[in-house]
Amino acid sequence: MNDKKKLKDNDDKLSLYSSLFFKIMFNNAMATSILILDTDGVIIDFNEAFIKTFGYSKEDLIHKNYSILFIEKDINDAVPEKELSRTIRTGSSLDNNYIVHKNGSQLWVHGESIYTKDDKNRAFLIKLIQNITEQKILEHELKQRNSDLKKIINDRNNFIYTVSHDLISPINSIEGIVRYLETEISDSSESKFFIEKIYHLFENFRIKIRELSSIAREQETEKIQVEDINIDDLVEEILTDFKDDIENTKIEFIKDFKDAPFIKFSKKNLRSIITNLLSNAIKYRSPANDLIIRMATKKMEGAYILLTVQDNGLGIKKEDQEHIFEMYKRSHLHVEGLGMGMAIVKRILENEGGKIELESEPGKGTTFKVYFPI
Repeated sequence: MNDKKKLKDNDDKLSLYSSLFFKIMFNNAMATSILILDTDGVIIDFNEAFIKTFGYSKEDLIHKNYSILFIEKDINDAVPEKELSRTIRTGSSLDNNYIVHKNGSQLWVHGESIYTKDDKNRAFLIKLIQNITEQKILEHELKQRNSDLKKIINDRNNFIYTVSHDLISPINSIEGIVRYLETEISDSSESKFFIEKIYHLFENFRIKIRELSSIAREQETEKIQVEDINIDDLVEEILTDFKDDIENTKIEFIKDFKDAPFIKFSKKNLRSIITNLLSNAIKYRSPANDLIIRMATKKMEGAYILLTVQDNGLGIKKEDQEHIFEMYKRSHLHVEGLGMGMAIVKRILENEGGKIELESEPGKGTTFKVYFPI
């Protein structure tokens, strides 16, 4: 008997504590507006935060249906009734909608409605409201800016493609004329020298156009197909593109892919990354020594496979290192190029969740560390 009485006393205390806790929250909430409704949606009470946010006095709303707070479209679509019914049926509901301020302006809010009963079994609803109008405005502005940015990028890419196509056509025509003239002019060594020089300029021009087209392609946002790529096989394929450089220059390649022989990535993009890194190592080799290029892969703790490409070339000055991944930035000007290769590499990796870092010392060489997401 005593145990039963003690239990009842505890229940009473718990009920009283809950009531006091709610009153404290109701009266002192600063950022959260609170509405108390009956099961028909009639407003029983609201707190000071609601008054400050929406401008209504108690006389304006008490004993009136809360649907008068909704915009006309939501009223016509029976949004208040649906929200009320859903809360009573499920016990709670989350909603985002407009509430009309007393001055007529519309505020975008996030609401959480809770169905509950008091200690006398009387049902009512508590609606917690957060004014998120500023967030809504920022989201709209961000969405608009993203849309504008996509349009700018698309227009830029279309321009690059168009210019590339329009430039290649006359270059091919001029080259055809030069080839015809080659058959008509004397076969002297001086003539051959200038003809070869012209052909070399044609090829450099084509390379620059391809680089311009490449930077546009790599900025496209379409999801790229990935696959498990044997890194050693791919490197061997790429080295055939540097056959002339390898034959004309003493280059030693040291490879170690045992720890991570496969990289899951887009093959086209992985080829582009490795080609750019090897091209830089070869272009910026030091005349003071034979070029050595070391390549290795390693499984990192976490979510990456690390590919390192190390050379003993010219190296990069410390003040130039932070700009090496920027568009049109070059650390050495004695070699032809547009300074876009490393910018392309960085963008490819970041688009797929990877990253690239470098360590370099002038006169000793450069190491690029490429992190591929697993």
